[in-house]
Amino acid sequence: MKLHESKQLFADAIEAAARPIPEGGLGIKSIFIEKDYWICRSLALMAKADPDNRAIFKGGTSLTKAYSIGSRFSEDIDVAISEAWTLNGNQLKMLIKRTSKSMTEGLQEIVIPGITSKGSHYHKAFYQYPRAVEVSQVGAIKAGQLLVEINSFADPYPFNKCVIKPFLTEFFEKTANTQLIEEYDMQPFSINVLDKRRTLTEKLVSLMRCSLADDYIHQLEAKIRHFYDLHHLLSDNDCSQYLASDSFQSDFKSLLAYDRQSFDKPEGWQDRPVKDSPLVHDFHAVWNSLKQTYLSELPDLAYQNIPDANAIEVSITKYLTVIMSFIGED
Repeated sequence: MKLHESKQLFADAIEAAARPIPEGGLGIKSIFIEKDYWICRSLALMAKADPDNRAIFKGGTSLTKAYSIGSRFSEDIDVAISEAWTLNGNQLKMLIKRTSKSMTEGLQEIVIPGITSKGSHYHKAFYQYPRAVEVSQVGAIKAGQLLVEINSFADPYPFNKCVIKPFLTEFFEKTANTQLIEEYDMQPFSINVLDKRRTLTEKLVSLMRCSLADDYIHQLEAKIRHFYDLHHLLSDNDCSQYLASDSFQSDFKSLLAYDRQSFDKPEGWQDRPVKDSPLVHDFHAVWNSLKQTYLSELPDLAYQNIPDANAIEVSITKYLTVIMSFIGED
């Protein structure tokens, strides 16, 4: 992808794509279109430098980009290393270093104390890209920067080969400018993405873990995007069938047990059974405490109207009903 090398064309394309749909655009904010370009560029570089299929794209952004589930945006690129246990410490460290270097080719790292974090099993850092839009920030989304997170703590399995397409490529297709796709290497590309059903389970276990913390409201507020994602996952036919299956039960229990062994944060959660979760015994009250955060944060992250708070409550209640049908005294 090299459209950014033609600065004026890049800026003009973003502006045109950001126009309302009736005016021929995509109806998506320019800051999102620009950041999406750089996210897709990093993912394309990652895929090109990953012949062994070790780097797996995951998280909320992957749901939208790979599975067309939901319409929200994020500035982070969440990547997990598959089968990390087959590598020794130095091999794993070098793989993470190579992956991050490939993904951020040509970008400048921004060191942010308290956020930038690198080790032999993980990499978390912000990178700066040259801005082409005037808007500096929309909600939590800041122009000109990407957060790259790579970790090897959990096995990202199963995963699928999915096709990713930048918003600008979609716009060029819509406006019959396919020659620009070829000229500037804007073609859709394939990448390994965590299965959407696994993402569903991970987000549910994450919420359960946060809800068992001593300061659970604060912890759940930090995960407010999970509620949005889970609502949209429930509308997916594959995911709704999975939720009703024995596989979901075993996957949930297995991941919960793994997290209990692996994560001592947030404080106070590890020794508490799921049945003690406020999500389980009074989700209505919990959601009343959370929904203002949802209503204030999500509209700035989504490029389509967000579901109303009551719809989110109904969806999460369905998940909790299923979980309590098999979790017992755990």
